[in-house]
Amino acid sequence: MTISQNIVERSWNALLDVIGDDPDMLYVWYLTFYIYGLYWTVGGLFLTMDLTNRPKFMRKYKTQPGTHEPLEWARVKRLIKTVAFNQIVLGFPMSYVIYHASKRFYSMPDVRVVPSLGIFLRDIIICLLVWDAALYYIHRMFHSRHFYQRFHKLHHEWRAPVAMTGMYVSPLEFAISAMLPLYLGPAIMHCCLFTTTIWLTIVVWDNLGDHTGYHLPFLGSSEAHDYHHLNFNQCYGNFGLLDRLHGTNDEFRKRKEYQRHRRIFGFESARELVPEK
Repeated sequence: MTISQNIVERSWNALLDVIGDDPDMLYVWYLTFYIYGLYWTVGGLFLTMDLTNRPKFMRKYKTQPGTHEPLEWARVKRLIKTVAFNQIVLGFPMSYVIYHASKRFYSMPDVRVVPSLGIFLRDIIICLLVWDAALYYIHRMFHSRHFYQRFHKLHHEWRAPVAMTGMYVSPLEFAISAMLPLYLGPAIMHCCLFTTTIWLTIVVWDNLGDHTGYHLPFLGSSEAHDYHHLNFNQCYGNFGLLDRLHGTNDEFRKRKEYQRHRRIFGFESARELVPEK
């Protein structure tokens, strides 16, 4: 065990000494409260920026400039009600069912175990690949004529997405698209609690980042998913790999938005770096 791994393991176990190490409580309740708490905290900060249009200097980082200036409170109330319904009525029960179903198929790892760096990276990479593939094909399914009008149209009410609209979806879509791909990778890899916690944190940040409506320095780009909300039939995936394979980002790659679709290492906005003209 390396020194850094030893430090991480001691810190992890110190946390469990405080909150307890009952697997049922940790996997279902603590973990779900943690990811939803993170979602509301970070999402709430971005919503506040759009509601108040402050701080002013942040407006230049809007992916679609001029949108939601200011954001309408009536729309925010509908957003909050829908997200809260999905998380409380579906999210918590599904987390409970998925966890207890998993226990029937394999022994859950000891919650105090911290994996080696190699195993941790292997599990995270597999989770990313499984999640990306599942989301891409499920997302395309919801854009089919049988599913779009009934279920997915709600999500596309936001042609310029704002934070937390990632969970502004119908209950069926929340269950199939938001919950199942999230836990599929950890179930396949039999991830320990430590890895699962990091994995869910990554997913929450990615989901929020794609829907904030901001392309911020040093963080990931929201250009591709914003383009999807504007055009509907492009950029279904997270990382662009399957979009490239299936040709579903061909139009996007011809646009200025694609040139801006990169991580910014500086404080200029994407539109300053790649102007319209």
